[in-house]
Amino acid sequence: MAIVWPGAEKLGLEEGKPPAIAVYRNGKLAGYIFSTLDIVHAPGFSGTPFDVIAGVDLTGHISGAKVIFHREPHVYQDEIRQPQLDTFLARTAGLASQGGNSGGAPRPDYVDGATVSARQMRDAVFESAQRVLIGRGLLKAKVAGPAVDLDGFKQMSWNDLLAEGSIVHKIITGNDVAAALGKAHGTGGRLDVPLSGLNNVYIDIYTGLATPASIGKNVLGGDYAAYFGPRGRSMIFAPWKIFVASKGAYDFVGGTNRFDRLRLVQGGQAYQFASSQYQQIATSGPDGIRALDQAAVFTLPANARFDPLKPWRLELLVKGQTAAGSPISLAFPVDYQLPASHILMPPAPPVPAWTQAWSDSRTNVVIEAALLALLTFILAFQAKLAQSRRAHRIIRTSFLLFVVVWEGWIASGQLSILNVVNYMEAPFRHFEFGFYLAEPLIVMIVIYTAISLVLLGRGVFCGWLCPFGALQELLAQLSRAIGMPQWNPPESVQKYLWLGKYVSAALILGLAALGVDMWSRVAEVEPFDTAITSHFTRAWPYVFYACALLMIGLFTERAYCRFLCPLGGVLALAGRLHLVDLLKRRPQCGSPCHLCENSCPVKAISVTGKIKTAECFQCLDCQVEYFDDQRCPPLAAIRKIATGGLECA
Repeated sequence: MAIVWPGAEKLGLEEGKPPAIAVYRNGKLAGYIFSTLDIVHAPGFSGTPFDVIAGVDLTGHISGAKVIFHREPHVYQDEIRQPQLDTFLARTAGLASQGGNSGGAPRPDYVDGATVSARQMRDAVFESAQRVLIGRGLLKAKVAGPAVDLDGFKQMSWNDLLAEGSIVHKIITGNDVAAALGKAHGTGGRLDVPLSGLNNVYIDIYTGLATPASIGKNVLGGDYAAYFGPRGRSMIFAPWKIFVASKGAYDFVGGTNRFDRLRLVQGGQAYQFASSQYQQIATSGPDGIRALDQAAVFTLPANARFDPLKPWRLELLVKGQTAAGSPISLAFPVDYQLPASHILMPPAPPVPAWTQAWSDSRTNVVIEAALLALLTFILAFQAKLAQSRRAHRIIRTSFLLFVVVWEGWIASGQLSILNVVNYMEAPFRHFEFGFYLAEPLIVMIVIYTAISLVLLGRGVFCGWLCPFGALQELLAQLSRAIGMPQWNPPESVQKYLWLGKYVSAALILGLAALGVDMWSRVAEVEPFDTAITSHFTRAWPYVFYACALLMIGLFTERAYCRFLCPLGGVLALAGRLHLVDLLKRRPQCGSPCHLCENSCPVKAISVTGKIKTAECFQCLDCQVEYFDDQRCPPLAAIRKIATGGLECA
């Protein structure tokens, strides 16, 4: 409570639709507390709905928020990210639940490596708060299309309403009537209400739509309820009402109560009024409509095809007779259009979360695109690069170092088996295109990996783009440089060890497919979260495990990638059907030459000389040997023959 609603003195019962708990301060209702699980039931990145308890005051501002349940894999039981998530949600306090948060809302990248989860929780708080207030009449309901704002109220004067067009009026002088009469009927006509002078005001007529509260209440004042019912408005689908008022010699009602001096016209429809649709407004007041000579409210028929959002006009009909005794009816229109301030518009489509994520990550996206472009260039011209052992070593080491430091530790671009599971599950739990785009760098890496997997196999990602794999290889290089012993299992043993990554992948994917909640815990077989995303700041068992794997890698290069990585298992299995083999081989490879087999740091080349693509990391070490005429026996033999021939010459 100290976080969700500081200073709350009393709580009510959980009630209403949607359910919420009333909060009281100083003996008065101050707002509500609610559960996002009860209201929006939003699933997290893991697919399991989370529960955030939050509060909103009567003005629509968040009082505080605290997550009490979730199974987000990058946050759950994490000593670093969980406090970050708590702080992130607490920062929603004071923000408006509806609009205006673009500049003040906390950025989700504050929660390292869990931006999707953080963004979903924040948005669930805002959405739930809006629903609570709408359900209690404290916030305008969202509308699917333009609609008249029936209940919204703003205090406005008669002159204010005139200025904004909520009330319109027209002054008709004796001269106007005489001109219209002469044009229509010539001379000799007689009016029911004679002209008192050509320059005098014959009638000054006012009209407007009375139904919206911000117009009707301001025009009618305390009598509003008498015209619209005890709640101030009859009901949403009740007939529409207009008011008409005037001053001057001409009475728009007339003495016969036939109401034939007015009609409302919209499009091709014209509506006359009867006595049952007429409600008189008392005049002789000091200001506003009460200060006029005549005033009334008219109700349109219930079956009228009247659209208050479209223009309409009130026609004043001046009655009389021609010299021959025929009736005269002169129409003077008063045009009306409901001002936009009394129209509810549907909210602008919210900016998709994924577009916000890409906008926030513009710099990282550019760097990642450049990195992938460089890797494509390296792979396309790998034969040229492999011809220089020194250039190959410098470029590969530099590339791996950048992948570890920037892509891994800075940008958190570590692809994981968790991503595979969530991409696989997403269509079955809530197919949203934006779900697949929520993490820009991961999306870019996934697309690039998928394409390279089809073309070249597993090695492009595992050998070049995996930060943890790059870290293992760099440590192995250091290990060899200082002379630490290296060991690789014999091929007969290695083929069984390779199965480990397939077993771990099958276990995780199987548990996830069966809906077993512990799959995310089993996925901790990946040390990526600890060593890369969390920078070794997790609880000591996780740090110990990650460090142990890195230590083993000092003696057996990329041991984890080769024998245990579930993501590697998925990629290795999928990459078996790759389309292109760029790694060059000679007939002598495997028989009699075993140079590449012996120099392959991960032992992905069999004794027959065949490269096992499922185990190859595309490091290009074998290609360096392939082009080295000092070490490759077939090339060395050719070089010696050529050199001998030159010497003889």
